[in-house]
Amino acid sequence: MTADWLGPRTFPNLWMKVCKLWVIVALGALIMPLIVWIMIFIENTKTFSDTMHHYLGNDQSVYDQMDRDPDAGYVGNTNIPKHLGGVIFTAALDIAMWVIIVIAACADLFWRFPVCKQLIDAFHAQGLHSTKGLVDIEFYFLVANAFLKLFVVAATGSQTYTGLYPDNKHVDTPLFCLYATMILLCSIPLTLIALFFILHAMKREEYAAAQKTAAA
Repeated sequence: MTADWLGPRTFPNLWMKVCKLWVIVALGALIMPLIVWIMIFIENTKTFSDTMHHYLGNDQSVYDQMDRDPDAGYVGNTNIPKHLGGVIFTAALDIAMWVIIVIAACADLFWRFPVCKQLIDAFHAQGLHSTKGLVDIEFYFLVANAFLKLFVVAATGSQTYTGLYPDNKHVDTPLFCLYATMILLCSIPLTLIALFFILHAMKREEYAAAQKTAAA
């Protein structure tokens, strides 16, 4: 009696399953900052509307009078600066971060789902994947995506300690932001290692298939 899964490839195959499982876990590490930026967008715009009544001017005294905090450079309990169109620029940043996080997630999954590669191309971010055959792939684009995630970490972390007090008293929004930032930061090197192994294994399989075809 023999077991098909036992043999020289047992532990390499097991390791590949671990790497692929980790990529799924790492996707969750990107979803958390995405939720953070959605929360930031909702809380910023709602609080600004309740406090400033849609004032978009550049008069610091008007902002100070409405939020009753003359020493703050931001509208109370928000990340919106007290200057001309501050809420518009802040909302644009929030939406841009949604897009950046989705692009980073697609760059982690392009090797599995062609639609991820298409989405990356749609935003002209071709440096985050390779259009070459797997045999010719170099891994620079994985490092590029790691730096993109570091930008997400820095941008999300900078929003953690200001504002963001939701109506739901059971949600500690700043603490959730901090957790999301730290989890993503810790996941970056592990995801990089996992993708190195996954793509290298795919590269070897494609090379072996090409050799068999050439021999035939």
